[in-house]
Amino acid sequence: MPVAPFAWLGDTGQAPAGYCLCADPVHLRTDTHGLVLFDTSSFSLCGEDRAALRNVVADFLHQDGWQLQAGRSGRWYLRGDRQQDLDTTPLSWLRGRSVAGFLPQGRDAPDWRRRCNEIQMLMHAHPVNRRRAEQGLPLVNSLWIWGGGVLPEPQQHGVLNQVMSNHPAVQGLGAWSGAHSVPVPERAAGLWQGPEPGGHTLVTLEALDSPAAYEDVEHWNALLESYERDWFQPLLNALARRRLRSLDILPVNGRRYHLSPAGLLKIWKGSACWRDVLAQP
Repeated sequence: MPVAPFAWLGDTGQAPAGYCLCADPVHLRTDTHGLVLFDTSSFSLCGEDRAALRNVVADFLHQDGWQLQAGRSGRWYLRGDRQQDLDTTPLSWLRGRSVAGFLPQGRDAPDWRRRCNEIQMLMHAHPVNRRRAEQGLPLVNSLWIWGGGVLPEPQQHGVLNQVMSNHPAVQGLGAWSGAHSVPVPERAAGLWQGPEPGGHTLVTLEALDSPAAYEDVEHWNALLESYERDWFQPLLNALARRRLRSLDILPVNGRRYHLSPAGLLKIWKGSACWRDVLAQP
């Protein structure tokens, strides 16, 4: 899926002209598994340092006709005029994993592997990374290229009235399909301020992704408890009071769980622990 043009749309509010790629600064660390990738959700990078690194990379890529730009979220994107034959791996799939076997493939891949090697040398020698090394911080030593494509023609007949997400690509998909896209509120109570009666709203809760990828169990459990308090229990209460017509939960495990007020009355049906349900094949 061409994630980059949708993410650019959600991040800037403008449809990208031409071909677009996600270009995320990352830290590559050598261990017994090879080069393991860490994205910026696992370490701090201030705006000034991020801009300084982006400028030197942008100057280098501009020589080949590519524009490196940042969206409102601070994410980086590459834009160019020529369609690329490039098969890439999403950044979210590789967090905390070895990049071996996941480098770009396709007719244009050798050019991008060469560019990324030169970018690694530029980043390694940059004053920002020399300072980070002195402070014992992870070096921002590579760029992960992925999600390239061209934005399709807009689709204005989607089933969603509203999309609530903090992910630019999801916001872009919502805008592309004609839905009203806004950031996720802090609590489920924020839902009642937006959707029209009888409308459909998509909410994405993604804070668990990073601690799961990096096996930060303590942080994961704390976030899950906050989701239970601020989202799942209030949504269940709203369903019981028929404030919601239905609720569909998609935990990205290949399953879809549909809840309705009538279903809550089936007290003779036992409730399985959510851990057991998610563990099902």
